[in-house]
Amino acid sequence: MRAASTHRLQELAQHIAGEVRGDAEYLITGIAPLDTAEAGDITFFQASSLRSCLQSSQAGAVILSPESADDFSGNCIVVKNPYAAFAKIMQYLFPVARHEPGIHHSAQLDRNVQIHPEVRMDAFVKVDSGAQIAAGVWLEAGVFVGADVQIGAGTHVYPGAKIYSGCRIGERCVLHAGAVIGADGFGFAEENGKYLKIPQIGGVLIGNDVEIGANTCIDRGVLTDTVLADGVKIDNLVQIGHNVQIGAHTVIAGQTGIAGSTRIGSHCRIGGQVGVTGHVDLADNCVIAGQSAITHSLRSPGVYSGVVPAHEITRWRRIVARFDGLDTLFRRVKTLEKKSAHHASFDGEPFHGE
Repeated sequence: MRAASTHRLQELAQHIAGEVRGDAEYLITGIAPLDTAEAGDITFFQASSLRSCLQSSQAGAVILSPESADDFSGNCIVVKNPYAAFAKIMQYLFPVARHEPGIHHSAQLDRNVQIHPEVRMDAFVKVDSGAQIAAGVWLEAGVFVGADVQIGAGTHVYPGAKIYSGCRIGERCVLHAGAVIGADGFGFAEENGKYLKIPQIGGVLIGNDVEIGANTCIDRGVLTDTVLADGVKIDNLVQIGHNVQIGAHTVIAGQTGIAGSTRIGSHCRIGGQVGVTGHVDLADNCVIAGQSAITHSLRSPGVYSGVVPAHEITRWRRIVARFDGLDTLFRRVKTLEKKSAHHASFDGEPFHGE
């Protein structure tokens, strides 16, 4: 991908606090993957499995770690975290286009709304009464903002996203197309074989620098808010149930479902298609492998994985009870094996019986 302008390698290195090795005056004109980069392109190397690609790469310069730079002879920028540095270079070479403020003539604004003069609203945006929208917010076509919603400065809401009444969105957030914030949580009480709806009168509170993927749904709370702390990143097609709390800088991959009243710590990483049952707690720094099923609280940081097909409930409970005892059983068997080996020998020679 060609950049809008050329940049000296030294300039890029200064931007990411890196060390140049090679020609500091080399001109970078674009950015590309390691295996397809050409002269003038900058790329990055981090995975050791791609070392052969590094040696054969035609890139003009490579961002890499000190360990990888020792046996690389081309132009490079040496940093501790090449992937993060590459992200910063991409932001530098391809800055987000600034939008011109203004309100499209087809936008509909109800009474008592507070709209900063530097807000941009595209065609067919609808803003209900009492909403407050701060400076630099961009609402693209077809966005709905409910009554008394608050949207912080610099937030970007892509086409067709819906923010129900009473929700609060922080600063510099990104809500992608089709995201739904604040729909009713799935709350019903059973009576005589029928289900009574439990009013969902809480809201959704989203912190600063949060990104929410396309068609992701975050339900409002029952009595209190569903909460996403600062820096949370959520992929497409994720379901967040009512009263869920997600700690700062946790990332969640696509098609994951998190049931109501679950509390997830900070700096967790949750893979795709993970299912988390309701009313459980996940400690800070938990890593959940894709397609795992989390059915109980995880009290300690670590890497977790596992899912077992469904069984009839009585049999399932019996299996789980036995599964939990396998480690104890294994240690007992190893102890018995050692005792058996000891008794089966005589003066160091095998004992064959009478």
